[in-house]
Order: sequence, then structure tokens, then C-alpha cells
Amino acid sequence: MKSNRAVQSSVDISNLTVPDAEEIIEEALSELAFSQDPGLVRALRFLAPPGYQAIVELCGENGRSKRRNASAESWSPEEDEVRIYFERLDENAAGPVRQSRASRASLEQSIEDEVEDEPALPADVDARVKELCAALAEAERGGHAFIALKWFRDSFLPRKAFRWNQHPESRQAVLAEAIQRGVVLTSKIANPKTPAYPTTTIRLNRAEAGVPEEAQRFHPVVVQGESISEAIQEERGKF
Repeated sequence: MKSNRAVQSSVDISNLTVPDAEEIIEEALSELAFSQDPGLVRALRFLAPPGYQAIVELCGENGRSKRRNASAESWSPEEDEVRIYFERLDENAAGPVRQSRASRASLEQSIEDEVEDEPALPADVDARVKELCAALAEAERGGHAFIALKWFRDSFLPRKAFRWNQHPESRQAVLAEAIQRGVVLTSKIANPKTPAYPTTTIRLNRAEAGVPEEAQRFHPVVVQGESISEAIQEERGKF
């Protein structure tokens, strides 16, 4: 019998759009409500609460919904996210009291286009990019083999005492600006756990960022007086 992993890998989703995939997930969550598996009972309280309809959104790594006309294959389990929230069902209606998926998709697309047309960068973006570069330089001194973009953005950066780094959208915007300016460089490395989805890594472009290269840890110390070798020779001459 094929394992679930083998079955999943054989499913063709190349012809699905993002809204198609979201609807499939919503239907699957609704079907879970009728499961008789005792092991799922507690989980269903959160995945399929009675009286509510699951609303699913496929989101990019920046937390924003994927474009409505994008292929479902553009969503990556390594880099992206799935957002699930719930809307109460109308007791007198067959479905939830909400906009149709088509109308919601149209509205979301228009809002997304408006956001992209507007300048989203704050007035102090230069200072923020500089702080981000300083944080990345500190992370690089930690002895890591590489710096994963997602780890730096979502785990390391929020620990710093900056005024702007507590909101995911703000962190993503500043990091994207740093990459756009060339002060932060990105690359991909193979991920042994998920070979199909390589890990995005970042490193500081010190020349562009104006950050000096790390100084060598050992500095020779100048000792006043004669050299050690001369002192040894002198001592030997006494015997």
C-alpha cells in the first residue's frame, strides 16, 4: 500500500490556481468535521469548529496573500504560509455569511494592486536598513554555517531593541529594501529535509553596506626591550 507521502507526491496541481487550492483546503477542513477518528476529536475543535466555516488563504513569506491569478505551485511549504480563520455560519442559510470567493478575490486583487502602487517605505528607512545590517553582522559573528533568511527575519531580528522590528510586515519591508539596495545578498542552498525547496540564505555585503571586514581575532603585542631569542642566547652564555 502506498504511503501518504507517495500519494501526495503523485498528485498533479499544475492546473490549479491559488483560489482553487484554497477552496480545496476549505472543503477538506469541512469534511474533517464528520470524521469518526477518535484521535482527531480534540484537533477538530480547532480545525473544524461546529457552526463555523474555514476560510483559507495561501500567503507568501511576507505574510501577504498570494496573487489570485498565480499557480498553486507557486506556494512553497518551506518559505510560505497558510492562513486559516473562521466565519460563523448563518443558521438560516446553507453557507456562511460572507462574500463569494470570486468577489473576495477581486477585492483582494484591487487592494493588492493599490498597495503596490503606493510608496510603503518609511521616512527613516535609511536608518532602519543600517540597523538591519548591524544585526546581520552580529548574526554572522555567531559562528553559524549560514544565515537562513527566514530565521534571521522571524527569530533573530525580533530580539533586537529597534523601534520597527516587532511587526512582520515592517521587518520584511526593511529586509526587502536592504536586498534591493544590494547591501544584503541572497543565495540558495540545498535543504536535505526538503530537496525540492532549497533554503534561502543571506549575507552582508560589507563593501556596499560600509561595514568593515571583521578584524582578525589575534593581534601581535609589541614587547618593549630585547627580543626573547636574544634574552635566551644571553642566558645560555652565562653557563
